Amino acid sequence: MTSKLIQLDEVRRICSGCNMRQLCLPAGLQPGEINELDQLVQKRRRIKTDEYLFRAGDVAQAIYAVRVGSFKSFRLREDGVWQIVGIHLPGELFGLDALADRCHQVSVQALETSNVCALPLADLEAVSARMPSLSKQVMRMTSRELNSGHDNHELLARRSAQERVALFLCRYADRRRNCGLQADSFDMAISRQDLSNYLGLQLETVSRAFRQLKDLGCITANRSLLEIKDLSSLRDIAGFCDNTPDYAYHQ
Repeated sequence: MTSKLIQLDEVRRICSGCNMRQLCLPAGLQPGEINELDQLVQKRRRIKTDEYLFRAGDVAQAIYAVRVGSFKSFRLREDGVWQIVGIHLPGELFGLDALADRCHQVSVQALETSNVCALPLADLEAVSARMPSLSKQVMRMTSRELNSGHDNHELLARRSAQERVALFLCRYADRRRNCGLQADSFDMAISRQDLSNYLGLQLETVSRAFRQLKDLGCITANRSLLEIKDLSSLRDIAGFCDNTPDYAYHQ
């Protein structure tokens, strides 16, 4: 007799300690399938600040979920400049860029002392063959990651520097809130230099945008500590709307 699909609240209880839950929560896996997937997830060692998890060109071994800390992903542009293309926070998956040919297209480096969970690709492929719902979920996540780069470019291209910074802060706060972290006051591990690279702006332009947002009473910032004082105004400046993609600032 086929067992019933596990209830969503029970799934959350079982998977509450595992950031790989994005693979199975929306996919309707059965209890035994979730347990099997859980057995494959490996806990990784601590990744120190500025340490690489993998580099572009490396043979891919796994996909990853951030448990603690944060990471940046970046690639080498045709002009020889490194471009940051993603910021990864707790609860978020990355490494899907390598599913097609088992070779990473980007490098990933820790922004702070962090750790991740890893799901070996060989195991994922074997399990996906037995679990069509898991295979479909992986395909959905891969499609979302591919689309995010284009959407991010479009969003940045039509916004001023102040609007770009405001949108980044709104999305950063939302992503922290979604994974149960404090969203109105936090340490930003990403440096202003990296943020300027990510947003396609000069460092002094990003610093000026932060000063403007402070003068407007939207935020306070002291070194890496940032506090959002007026989220509503910040969202207005960002041109924030309900159909702005959730993944606009991470890949």
